Amino acid sequence: MSPVEIAFWVGGLAVGVFILDRILLLMESQGWIYYRRTKPGRGASTYHLLEWTSVIDPGQRQVLEERIEEKRQEDQSGDPPGPDESKGGGVGAPPTHRRS
Repeated sequence: MSPVEIAFWVGGLAVGVFILDRILLLMESQGWIYYRRTKPGRGASTYHLLEWTSVIDPGQRQVLEERIEEKRQEDQSGDPPGPDESKGGGVGAPPTHRRS
């Protein structure tokens, strides 16, 4: 292959990657996929992962229920959590286990 052919193939590949990128960005703007600019939400997947964790570790179930209740109360009141609740030790804080 001559240098001209190599330059042609490299240029064609660059144009192809650019067009593919634009198509994927268009699909993302339509809401069909998550690509570069929009990150997927973690709400539902995190909830389901915590549910499976609570099956393995039953003590985790209480923490999960408290977090859900705290979020529900925060959504109803519209107020952000107080300083006690946001720094730990509040309603949604995980229990501390001490080993002796």
